[in-house]
Amino acid sequence: MGRTGKPRGAEAFRERYAELYGPRWRALEEALAGPADSVPFRAAEGCEPYFLDSASVFAARSLLLPKAAEDTAAEDTAAEERSPLVLDACAAPGGKSLVLASRLAESGGDFRLVANELSADRRRRLADVLDRHLPPELRAKVEVSGRDAASLCRSRPEAFDAILLDAPCSSERHVLADPRALAEWSPGRSRNLAVRQWALLSSAFLMLKPGGRLVYSTCALAPEENQGVVARLKAKYGGLFDFDTPGADRGEAAGPGLLILPDRSGGAGPIFVCRIVKRR
Repeated sequence: MGRTGKPRGAEAFRERYAELYGPRWRALEEALAGPADSVPFRAAEGCEPYFLDSASVFAARSLLLPKAAEDTAAEDTAAEERSPLVLDACAAPGGKSLVLASRLAESGGDFRLVANELSADRRRRLADVLDRHLPPELRAKVEVSGRDAASLCRSRPEAFDAILLDAPCSSERHVLADPRALAEWSPGRSRNLAVRQWALLSSAFLMLKPGGRLVYSTCALAPEENQGVVARLKAKYGGLFDFDTPGADRGEAAGPGLLILPDRSGGAGPIFVCRIVKRR
């Protein structure tokens, strides 16, 4: 029991997820404790590979990116304004930013990618990952920023053509792997995180240009951090966007999104992915 008298720790954790996943929980917990489906990703030929969960690659690739602008003289500011502007809102440690930068480069022409991370320590790690794993010409097109994405909408309304929001979450796979985190776990963890996730998602939606696409993802198992947060967006802005479920051949339905869980995906995940398109 915690100081509030509410159950906490390993027993409470397992009771909570056994309630959510029923008989499946035993196999799911075993898969969560096992090896992840880690794959090497190269942002460009000859670059040092970066290893990340294959489900994380899927999440980043689920963001449908705008076509890059044709190369134009640097002094042509009008061309710069036409260059697609993409935001990775919570970018550290940087694997998904590498995927986005690589895909934008493959489309040809010019683009700008903002890799944003609020935490100074995590932002330094993010910059190091980008420096080490991107060729110089591609790294020059990626800006690292340190803003709070939950309030960034005040200064950058409808500024971005596409946004990836991989939100901070319960990350139950990491909780299980960390005895201290497991001992401190409480049922209120997901509820508290969902408040922050909603602030981030609503801000991201306001920063998205009409016609733009937004992917919301977490590595959480708890539905209140996944479908629950997306449901709030629908309740407030439902007339302004449409859901566009990515990769129906991958994962399992979770509301308007997909959930990839390691017990049924060779160790990949967990990842929740929901894609929306803002109406013009």
